[in-house]
Amino acid sequence: MQMTDLLSPEEWKELEQELHRYTGLDTNVYDRDGFTFTGLKQWANRVCPEIKSHPDALQSVCSVAHQNLAQIAENTREPVVEECDIGLMKIVVPVIADGEFLGAVGACGHLLEGSELETFLMHKLTGLDESRIQELAEDLPQISESQAMTLAREMEQRVQSILSDLASQSNHPDQT
Repeated sequence: MQMTDLLSPEEWKELEQELHRYTGLDTNVYDRDGFTFTGLKQWANRVCPEIKSHPDALQSVCSVAHQNLAQIAENTREPVVEECDIGLMKIVVPVIADGEFLGAVGACGHLLEGSELETFLMHKLTGLDESRIQELAEDLPQISESQAMTLAREMEQRVQSILSDLASQSNHPDQT
């Protein structure tokens, strides 16, 4: 079973948009291999587009963070809230159907309260001047760990609702 067996890419994209509007975070749906498949790009800040426009930085920061947190989410079967290597908060909610890990719903792009952007690492990965990075980071939204975990649980409930709706549809096929 795959993520697209649960919902179409367009329906997953609608969920990403809904979660972005609600949380203000960059939101993505990932398959079990950690790839996004809806094509949606949205930003929670001015730092992320810079990171993602540099393939080495994207691979070193975003991809690695997702792979590590998705592995934890798959193993624990629970949402995970952690920071990526440049210090931005990331949420990963596992999507598990019939005991099988199919992928994840993720959100990122705010700083956890008390954290700072790792400007030196971002400079090394992107080549951007540290003063430009500081400028991009001036208005980074902050979120408490408690708020982040609340969002993670709400995202988990949304995923569970999708899975429950699909299960009830398969248990009650349309009468034709």
